[in-house]
Amino acid sequence: MIWVDDIEGTARFLSDVVGFRRHPMEIGVNDDDPTTGGMEGVFFFFDGNGVWLELIKPTTAGPGMDILEEKGAGAIIEINFQPQDYDAVLREMQSRNIQMLNMDGSPLSDDGGLIKEGVGTGEDIEHTGQRIAYWPPEATRGTSVEIFEVKPGDSGGLINIRDELWKNEPPAGPDEPWVDHIAIWVADLDATAGFYTDVLGLERFHKEIDTSADNENEKIGAFKACFIDAKGIWLELVQPVGPGALMDTLREKGDGYLGELCICVNDLDAYNETMKQKGIQMLNIDGSPLDSKNCVLEPYGEKMAYFPADLTCGMIVEVVQPGPDATRCIPPRSYPPAWS
Repeated sequence: MIWVDDIEGTARFLSDVVGFRRHPMEIGVNDDDPTTGGMEGVFFFFDGNGVWLELIKPTTAGPGMDILEEKGAGAIIEINFQPQDYDAVLREMQSRNIQMLNMDGSPLSDDGGLIKEGVGTGEDIEHTGQRIAYWPPEATRGTSVEIFEVKPGDSGGLINIRDELWKNEPPAGPDEPWVDHIAIWVADLDATAGFYTDVLGLERFHKEIDTSADNENEKIGAFKACFIDAKGIWLELVQPVGPGALMDTLREKGDGYLGELCICVNDLDAYNETMKQKGIQMLNIDGSPLDSKNCVLEPYGEKMAYFPADLTCGMIVEVVQPGPDATRCIPPRSYPPAWS
């Protein structure tokens, strides 16, 4: 979920530049909802892997607007999970003495986190209702992690309406860009990974990254990283361990920072040429212009580039070409999703 102050501008970047498909449905939250404040939003479909990107624009004073003012436009605010049984998760967390929260940080209400959300915007919202809950930041180590309820067979449910409207959309082709992972900056790799494995029950990929013993990536800085399989997309937990751009970001943004959206392509050189034809100069992580000599993550072989922030409406969007099979650090594509 990404907070924006310009939905249409951000949407044009994702559709016209990146090539993702926009869902026709618009959503909204009532202005008087006490735990969120007024909001409007749209969905973008990544690539047939069951993962959606939701753009949210706060419209009135409230917790949502407070988050936008604190984090800034284009910030990835939270990760949303759809459990098979929403109430079962709440009961399990209660048995573990984990107090689930509303968006505004208050203890989860007796109605299980019901907000005044529905299809439409402004005064035209058709209320479907939506229950959402958040883990406390001390459990997630700083990242905002939400679960939301979907009732099978509920034709009036917001998510079911979204999926019904999308059921005849064709899958993306094998050469189209796909969202591979979201990077999360962490101060303690193992402690943060423990939340996703021990609390959420997700799996930690066996191959990990550790560049602390070499100096081949000075622009980035030394780091350790692991990947969590989030059933359709990977979460990359990144712990900087030496000076450089990654450490600078951790110090500025803090533990649990949802840093960047990572798009994978089969051929970064060809993708970069396409962007040049559109008048777009791709960048390195430090903001310098991209060239073929400084875009490779050694010794793994991944090629990396970034879109300029003025084009992305504030989002940090990385484009990666996976390295050779023998050395690559990015896990195999989490596709089709494990639950399909």
